[in-house]
Amino acid sequence: MKNKTLSYYVITVLVFSLFSSVLGSHHTSAAENNIREIGTVLNSVSVPAADYGKGPNGEDWVYAVANGSPAVFNVLDAKTGERVASFPLDGASGAWGVTVDPMGNVYIGTYSSASLFKYVPGANHVENLGNPIPGESFIWRIKSDEDGRIYGGTFPSGKVFQYNPATKKFRDYGQVKEGQQYARGLDIYKDKLYVGLGTQGANLVEVDIHTGEKVEIPLPDKYAKQTYIYDIDVIRNKMFARATGSSNTILVFDLKTMKIIDEIVGANGLDVSEPGPGNLVYFIKNEELYSYDLNSLKLTPTGFNNLFSARDFGWAKFENNKFPGKTLVSIAWDGKIRHYNPIMGNHQILQGQLSGQPVSIQSLTQGPNGNIFVGGYLSGGLAEYDFTTGQVTENKGLGQIEGMITHQNRLYMGIYPGGFLYSYNPTESYEMGINPVEHFSLKSEGQDRPFALESAGDLLAIGTVPDYGQLGGALTIFNPSTNDYTLHRNIVENQSVISLAYKDGLLYGGTSVWGGLGITPTENEAKLFVYNMHTGEKQFETIPVPGEKAISALTFDNDGNLWGLTSGILFKFDTTTNQVVETKELYQVNWDSISHLWREGFLQFDDGYLYGQVRGDIVKINPDTLEHEVLAEDTKLFAMDPDGNIYFARGTKLYQYDR
Repeated sequence: MKNKTLSYYVITVLVFSLFSSVLGSHHTSAAENNIREIGTVLNSVSVPAADYGKGPNGEDWVYAVANGSPAVFNVLDAKTGERVASFPLDGASGAWGVTVDPMGNVYIGTYSSASLFKYVPGANHVENLGNPIPGESFIWRIKSDEDGRIYGGTFPSGKVFQYNPATKKFRDYGQVKEGQQYARGLDIYKDKLYVGLGTQGANLVEVDIHTGEKVEIPLPDKYAKQTYIYDIDVIRNKMFARATGSSNTILVFDLKTMKIIDEIVGANGLDVSEPGPGNLVYFIKNEELYSYDLNSLKLTPTGFNNLFSARDFGWAKFENNKFPGKTLVSIAWDGKIRHYNPIMGNHQILQGQLSGQPVSIQSLTQGPNGNIFVGGYLSGGLAEYDFTTGQVTENKGLGQIEGMITHQNRLYMGIYPGGFLYSYNPTESYEMGINPVEHFSLKSEGQDRPFALESAGDLLAIGTVPDYGQLGGALTIFNPSTNDYTLHRNIVENQSVISLAYKDGLLYGGTSVWGGLGITPTENEAKLFVYNMHTGEKQFETIPVPGEKAISALTFDNDGNLWGLTSGILFKFDTTTNQVVETKELYQVNWDSISHLWREGFLQFDDGYLYGQVRGDIVKINPDTLEHEVLAEDTKLFAMDPDGNIYFARGTKLYQYDR
């Protein structure tokens, strides 16, 4: 899997709880006078979902949602890519579900507020119809039946719903299958809803839209063991269901017999087109557009290649010599619109005129040149803030950077999905594939999110969260001189490795009881472990703070004491006796209110004090008295420049606290 695929898989929202209940701790509150807004440093066009339809005068339109804060619903001319209209989707950061009903109305299912929106072509607004199921944060794919009722799947309860525009009411069909949190793909055939589920293996379930009765459709064992049934398209009497995980295979079902009649490997997704001339449907396989005969099941490459996944397909009439009759239209993740004419075989790509949206900040660190590097959420990207000149440089191509660190004059970046490691030399020109360079992916090892990176002598240590539906993170030791790595999965049984600190040949790691999304933890308490870099073995582990479920930060002071942070509790660890010698509750935390914690706190020792981020506050802690001062509130992430100034994020904007 190459870098351009990094952001195309199911994407989920990390929990960064920002409420701060301060208990029994002497501190002074933050003042904003030392805080300076640097502003938005990353912008991107990223389109998770789209559909196609007609304008009020028969125009051929593309309906595409661009991620952002908020997400934006765009109406584009299918022929030219020009923007006809655009509307913010208030409260939403993106949408995986867009569908057009038989009357031409457009519905949009969003995240992270899980709202359903409606757009009537030609209208000057979108209507927010509300949250179909209270408590759900994501709406995945949505589809309309022939009567205009809308159906969608949700996360985190793996439910499906119906919206009836005649009554303006929602119906909750309940959880589709116990234990499955993701109702990812769906479509309708007659009075049956077919739902694709995943993380705890792949499931396909039939739901009666009238009675709500659920019947699981057995999958061959090799597909049941995949991660998801990710996409579902019903076309005439056939269903195309794409199983994803170690492979990407479309299973073609005959809906009259419910038998699998074909298996198409290497399918990129996300959709299969409606039939065009010659009874052919189209989809992308091995990054090339293929036609598929619904009768003979014959697959034919079109020669239109170097493509990745399509956000659905539509048919438009261009009526010119190069594109006569019907032309297939699709839009890609980056907003590029593709045209393919099956009569002539002609094809072209043009950029849809979607405005770049500000990207939420996902990661921060000081780079090898002292500048502050910034990674983007979902859309990815890497920005560099020059701390001496104030100049921002924005670079494209990298996926979602979960963690970054400077090691041997290079910036190392852990990228989701797929557990990739990249490195970048900021003194040389930025060119994807050359600088930054990809070192490896840990996807085959079941690892997905590299949050923790630590320079450990000549080697680099990486702590990861496993893939969806799995427990058991890993500690990976990478040797830059040989480009080889050694991976230790379950270095702490069934826990993820989310924080690291190194001193004198020993690597200290902190864990989280949570694994990938879609599975319940089996362990109750986070652990601290010690790994010997010389012997390559774990030599000690302990529960430093009983009852705590994650250790989000570790750092050393000048005396060699290890300091750690759970979520709200600070602890001091004596590395000579391997004992916790002090603890201090800085903030009270109700673990039952936290769905998962992979990253939250940050700690750094500087100028005789501990600085960091705790429960949304930038803090300064006196290591002798453990009293803390709040320097800034409502913050995410933490980094420090060579002058000691502190950087943090608020949504899409970067801020500096001047020390």
